[in-house]
Amino acid sequence: MPVKARIEQAKWMRVFIPLIVLTLYFAALSRFLHWLLPGYGTSVNAVFADNAWKVSLALAVLYVIFFVLLKLPVIFERYVFAVDEPLKKRIRNALAFESKNRIEKLDWILILLPLTPTVQYILNNQDILSPLGSLYVFAVLAAFSVIPIFVVPTSLRATGSTKTLMILGMAFAFTITNMASLSAQMHWLERGILVTQLFVLGAVLTVGWVLYNLIGRKSVYLLIGIFFVANSVLAAVAAAPNYTAETMPDLQDSGNELMRLVGSEKPLSTPNIYLLIYDAYVANETMVGYGIDNGAQEEYLETMGFRIYPHTYSIGPDTLDTMSRVFNASTEFYGSPRRAVSGDGVVQNLLKRFGYETCYVSWSDYVFQGIGSSWDFSFPRAPSPSEGLSCHELVTKSIFMGEFRFDVSFDTVPRNQYLQLASSVFRDVPEEPRFVYMHHDWPNHSQLSGVCRPDETARYENKLFWANLEMKQHVEEIIHNDPGAIVVVAGDHGPYLTKNCTTDLSGYDAAEISRLDIQSRYGTFLAIRWPTDDFSEYDEIVVLQDVFPAVFAYMFRDRGFLEAKVEARTLMQETVGGVKVDDGVIRGGMNDGEPLFVDQR
Repeated sequence: MPVKARIEQAKWMRVFIPLIVLTLYFAALSRFLHWLLPGYGTSVNAVFADNAWKVSLALAVLYVIFFVLLKLPVIFERYVFAVDEPLKKRIRNALAFESKNRIEKLDWILILLPLTPTVQYILNNQDILSPLGSLYVFAVLAAFSVIPIFVVPTSLRATGSTKTLMILGMAFAFTITNMASLSAQMHWLERGILVTQLFVLGAVLTVGWVLYNLIGRKSVYLLIGIFFVANSVLAAVAAAPNYTAETMPDLQDSGNELMRLVGSEKPLSTPNIYLLIYDAYVANETMVGYGIDNGAQEEYLETMGFRIYPHTYSIGPDTLDTMSRVFNASTEFYGSPRRAVSGDGVVQNLLKRFGYETCYVSWSDYVFQGIGSSWDFSFPRAPSPSEGLSCHELVTKSIFMGEFRFDVSFDTVPRNQYLQLASSVFRDVPEEPRFVYMHHDWPNHSQLSGVCRPDETARYENKLFWANLEMKQHVEEIIHNDPGAIVVVAGDHGPYLTKNCTTDLSGYDAAEISRLDIQSRYGTFLAIRWPTDDFSEYDEIVVLQDVFPAVFAYMFRDRGFLEAKVEARTLMQETVGGVKVDDGVIRGGMNDGEPLFVDQR
């Protein structure tokens, strides 16, 4: 074939080969994600890869058909039977582009584009990532980006498509690493919108190729460098501080009111204390707002000797915001938000001083990430602060999944093993006083994508059914084996089943925020079984954070400890359109000036 025909063929290959390579990228990614994430079902990137390789393959086939039907006749007509130029000159002209087909040193700047969202994820998760964990995430995603940007283009250099394949690899790697951010913006769960995803890929590819080949490589390097630095600086400024044991304040010097009231005194009684938290469990008034009647479970608890506190809410809208403040009997974290739930709270430290053994039982080590455990006994085992193994694996997997999902958990244990351990703790009553905190994963909240699933409430109701059964088992085991204990059964926050099914309603006007919206974020459940009948003098509870001031008042038989109650005002009200709850009364929104709960039981 004459050289001019080879030139036309080479031009054709510059389109065909990238399409085939892109198809192989998606097919390989699909296989890789199914291998990496066997227990998580589907994910945004997995569905994207499964569908996108078919699209790119179809484009490659259409392009071949177009070339065969329209281009080959032209090539043969113009070049096969044409008079050739001198062979040496024709070969030099045809292959001239290959002399520029090598990777240059500054081309390594291209890898910064897919690493830009990676650095943002790392900085956003500094509360759970150790320095080595951060390096692990960065290294894995850097290695992932190197393959399509440099390794594959270099191996296919003979095709003359190196530069195009580099830009294609950069666009592909960026689309995959940036997918988690895109999913958060678009409220995707498990699957995205293929057209939108392909548009992002195509836009990055087109802009990158035009700038690199037609305007100048230096413009690409400059823009990517500026984008990487600016995004990283903004993420670093917004990132939460990464606390260590050395940087957190001493609780003795914290000015905590409960600690001040206790001083060096000892309680008059030291009953065993069981705090059973069922995630996103709320009072029946809120349940009825969802169309669920949970009254039978509340009646059951009353028959078991519990007092129901139907108007209780939390000053925080999620687990860490709620439980850390419960264990500190304060609005303060005193360092890391995980400090108190990991066992180093004001309450646990005081109980240890009173001779209590402190125990944590749950299905996950979520509360220990980045800080370790200060409980005397914890199940599952807590990683050390420097270990952080499950954290960096979790962040890495979430990036590859293309979404930071609520149900992609930290190290977990089989459910039967967790429940058996909980039962053994409830049956084994030691002679020395013990405080047990069990955090149960059911009924749990919505999936937090920003859009409610059609069956969101039905899913919650189904898990509520099983949570109620397990609650009965837990309660009966404790009462049978330890009838003189203080047993607290509670929910930590609402299930977020209204509006966008997240904690964040900042996109809504205050006039749109209803009583049920607030209950669905800050509402809790609370029932306490007191050992004796004189508890009513001490149980002045408005918010869940009042529980331990009331418990301490009962143990000391001193109402003075109720002075440690926190101000009953919700925090982070900007997330609910600026509406807040102050001492049980809604301030702002549709129900301004009305009580948060209207059930007068």
